[in-house]
Amino acid sequence: MKKKICIFGGSKTGKNKNIEDSAKMIGKIIAENNFDLVFGAGETGIMGAAASSAIKNGAKTTGIIPDFLIKHDLIDTKHSNDFNSELIITNDMHERKRKMYNESNAFLILPGGIGTLDECFEVLTWCQLKQIKNKKIGIINFEGYWNPLLNLINHLINEEFMGEYNLNFFQVIENSDELKKFLKMI
Repeated sequence: MKKKICIFGGSKTGKNKNIEDSAKMIGKIIAENNFDLVFGAGETGIMGAAASSAIKNGAKTTGIIPDFLIKHDLIDTKHSNDFNSELIITNDMHERKRKMYNESNAFLILPGGIGTLDECFEVLTWCQLKQIKNKKIGIINFEGYWNPLLNLINHLINEEFMGEYNLNFFQVIENSDELKKFLKMI
C-alpha cells in the first residue's frame, strides 16, 4: 500500500506567485516519490496547486472536507472525482482533522493563513500529547515564508512556555532537495 502524505496549505495563493509555483513543485515531488496525497479537498490556492500537480504526476488524492465548506463552493462536487480520487465529507472540522491525521503517514505544512496555522499547531500539539506517534512533520519554509512562525516557536521556548523537545516533532524544509530527503525518511 502506498504511503500518504497530508498537506496543509492556504485556500488562496497569496501575493507571492513563487509560492504557488513551489506548491506545484511539491505536488510533483510527492508523486514522483511514490506518495499519495491527503488534503482539504479544495481546488484553489496553495493546496489546490499542490494537489493538481500531484494528480498530474500520478498520485491519487484523498480530499477530506466538512459539509459546510461544500456549501461555500470551495469544491465543485459535480467534478470532484476529477480532482479527488476519493472525497470524504465530514460533519465538522474536528472530524475532518481526525480523519486527515489517521489517513496520513506524514504531514507537510505549506504556506497559508490562519487555518493552516490551526492545522499546524494542532498536529504539533497532538504529537506533544502522544496522540500522533511516529509521523513526521515538515514545515515548508521556501523563501523564508515561515520564519516568523519559527521565531515565535523559539520565543515560546525561551520564555519557557514550551519545551525545547518540541523541536523534535518537526523538520524545517528549505528547498526541494531537503523535501526529497524528508520523504525518504517516511
